[in-house]
Amino acid sequence: MDKELIKLFTEKIDDGRYSLEAVIIKTQEGINLYLGGGELSHIGSVAISTPRESLKGDGTISCTTSVYNCISHKDDALAVPLAEEISKKSNRTVVVTAGVHIEKATQEEITRLQNNFLNLKKRILEILQI
Repeated sequence: MDKELIKLFTEKIDDGRYSLEAVIIKTQEGINLYLGGGELSHIGSVAISTPRESLKGDGTISCTTSVYNCISHKDDALAVPLAEEISKKSNRTVVVTAGVHIEKATQEEITRLQNNFLNLKKRILEILQI
């Protein structure tokens, strides 16, 4: 077993007002991750995913996720898939707090942020070695 109790990592996609940054805290039994960016990093949504055996009964790992959204926030669109993927792959409880904001974002800007998110997620999974 790894003797370190906590490991701290940061990762960033540097793309001007479309930048995203993650702060990852890995403990022996869980992972806590903050995802922020755009014009204003904040706390918009929190997702907690707890791994469990899939209800299919095939031995695969699934998870149960609970979400809290602050009023008028939609950051769960980032927090939930990130928490669930990490939870299933690591078999650990994962908390993701997300807050990414661009004022009056166009669909093109949202797509750019989504692409940056996918690239950042890939890097996070590599950091966590899952």
